[in-house]
Amino acid sequence: MAPEKREWSVPGPIRALLWWPGVAFVLVMIAPESAAMGIAVSGAVLMALGAVVPFVSRRLRRAQPAPPRSIDDHPTVEMPTVELPPAERVA
Repeated sequence: MAPEKREWSVPGPIRALLWWPGVAFVLVMIAPESAAMGIAVSGAVLMALGAVVPFVSRRLRRAQPAPPRSIDDHPTVEMPTVELPPAERVA
């Protein structure tokens, strides 16, 4: 039997860089004379945050014990699908 494929997600540093255009725009609006250095530094800081934050959050999740399951925690029930008849076409 083939192993199940894991769902793919965008890596943390790239996800953090999605904020870069907005941050760069704000930096240019606030301090246009030093925007080039600020944009480069903000990109590096966002990449570092994108690499560090997922690592730290995984460590914190491992350190916390799983919450106990409540006796009243019943599974959810799906409602039946209601199909509507097709509408009559009017010319």
